[in-house]
Amino acid sequence: MRSHYEERAEQQYAAPQPLPDPRVDRKFARICALVREQLPAESFLDAGCGDGRYLRALDAELPERIAGVDISERIIETARAAAPRADLRQGNLEQLPFGDGEFDLALSTQVIEHVLDQPRGARELARVLRPGGVLVISTDNDRAWVSRVLNAPRMALVRALRLSGRHSRVQSPASGFTRESLRALLEDAGFEVERIETFRFHVMWPLDFAPLQRALNALDERLPPHDAGDVLAAVARKR
Repeated sequence: MRSHYEERAEQQYAAPQPLPDPRVDRKFARICALVREQLPAESFLDAGCGDGRYLRALDAELPERIAGVDISERIIETARAAAPRADLRQGNLEQLPFGDGEFDLALSTQVIEHVLDQPRGARELARVLRPGGVLVISTDNDRAWVSRVLNAPRMALVRALRLSGRHSRVQSPASGFTRESLRALLEDAGFEVERIETFRFHVMWPLDFAPLQRALNALDERLPPHDAGDVLAAVARKR
């Protein structure tokens, strides 16, 4: 599996990119907001840090002790350029390269759905947190029906023209969650779930024009709490 992610990192994350525009990238904006709600903290871990975008975006607000881990050594190189003061290590979620109780705040965004042993990954997140420490976690929502409907014509055309894989050569296998299954995973790992929400609707390339995405973001923000967003996020406290 690691070779798969090394190839993906070389293709998509070979160098630091400008931070996403929070007016367009609702996931980026919302995840940053969820982390900020838990600050200040004494120590922070980004478990599945990717190119280091959250470490970079939140750097001025994060504590002195910050760390990140990713399965790909190539993407860690990119993250080091984006977040030079962070303690960045190669590793996977099922065996985090940190000691017990090293952190009081952790983020893991769009990672758990790619993990082969998800219960073990959740237990590892609990292990590296102190008692009372907080986890902000996000994953794919199995009930993201709004975006499925929006993208159905595009997906049908891609299949008809046999264009699958043309835009991105490396696809990452994933298994999404529902509110119920994410809550059960976290509770079984030793967390008390304080909050679960879904958010974001999106259209895929080549229809992902910024004005259209901003309109979808505005719609999502105005809706009452719902189960239909692409992203499922939870805030959970270690018991």
